[in-house]
Amino acid sequence: MPSSSTPVVPRRTKRTTCPVRSTCRLLRIVLPMLSSRPMERGIAAVAGEAAPSMPYPLAVQVERLSPGDTVLVYCDRGGLDSLAWAGPLRVAGFRVDVLGGGWINYRRWVSAGLELLPRALTFRPLLAPPAGGLCRVVDRLVQQGEQVIDLTALAGQRLVPGLTLQGDTPPSQAAFESALLDALRKLDPQRPVWMRMGLAGLGGLTLPPALRDALYRSISTRLEVPLSARAIAWSDRLQAMGTGINTLLQAISASGMSPAAAVIEQWRSLTHAGKVTDALTEIIATYIDPRTEVSGWTGQFRVVRLASLTTEAVATEVDDWRRHG
Repeated sequence: MPSSSTPVVPRRTKRTTCPVRSTCRLLRIVLPMLSSRPMERGIAAVAGEAAPSMPYPLAVQVERLSPGDTVLVYCDRGGLDSLAWAGPLRVAGFRVDVLGGGWINYRRWVSAGLELLPRALTFRPLLAPPAGGLCRVVDRLVQQGEQVIDLTALAGQRLVPGLTLQGDTPPSQAAFESALLDALRKLDPQRPVWMRMGLAGLGGLTLPPALRDALYRSISTRLEVPLSARAIAWSDRLQAMGTGINTLLQAISASGMSPAAAVIEQWRSLTHAGKVTDALTEIIATYIDPRTEVSGWTGQFRVVRLASLTTEAVATEVDDWRRHG
C-alpha cells in the first residue's frame, strides 16, 4: 500500500495525482465562487485570529469539521478559487491540501482509487433482505473491532430501498463514490473487510466495477431469520432511530410502489390496536420481501440461519464467524 502522504493512483493515470493524505477527511462542502470584491464575499472572523478573515459561507461549513482535520480543497474551474478558500482554513488550524485541476481531476482521482483499492483487500460480504437482522450483526462486528463497511448506510438507506424519510437526501453517484473511497482508504489490507450489502440493491446507485467484481469473487454470508424475529428487531431499530410506525406508513404511502390504500389502513389498524410487531410482520411479508430479490447477486454464498436476533444469539454466531473465518 502507498505511504500515508501518497494518493492511490495507478501509474498510467499519473496526471490525476493529488497531494491527499490517507487521513484526509473526504467531506464534501459546496461553496459559491468567491467575488473579487471583499465587501461582496461576506466576512466572518476566525476565532483567535485578527486576520486574515474567513468568508462567511466557509465559516458556516467549518462548523462540521473537527480540530485537526485535513481538508481537501478543489474547485470547479481548475484551482483559482481553491487557493482563496485554502488560506483561511490554514489560519483556522486545519491541514489543507489543494487539488489542482478542480472537480474533473478530483473525479479522476476517485475513479483511480476505486479501481485499485478493491484489488488489495479481502472482502466478506454480508447479505440479507431489508429488515433482515444485519444491523445487529454489523453492530457486533464493530464492537469487536472488525473492519466493516456498511454500503446501505453509505447509500443513505435508513429504512429500506425505495423508502425515504422526510428530510432524507439520498447521495448522488459521485457523492456515494467519494464516501466509499474514504472508507476503503482507511482499511488494513492484512485484515478482512466485512461488507454489508443487502439483497435489494442500493436504491439506484451502482458499485464501482472493480469492487463489484471483488465482491462477486468472495464467498458471502447470507443471513436467514424467521419473520417474527425480523419484525421484533425492526421494531427495536425504528425506536432507536426515533421513527414511529406512522412515519414508516407515510413513507410507504409516498413511495413509487405504494400498496392499495386499504392495505395501509389494515396495517394502521393493527398499530392502533397495539399490535406493532404484527403490523411490521405483515409489512415485511407482503410488501418488503416480494420486492427484495432484485439485485442480481450472482456470487457464491453460505447460508446462516438464526432462530433469534437477540443480542446473545447474534454475539454467539458472529463470534463463531470470527474464530473460524
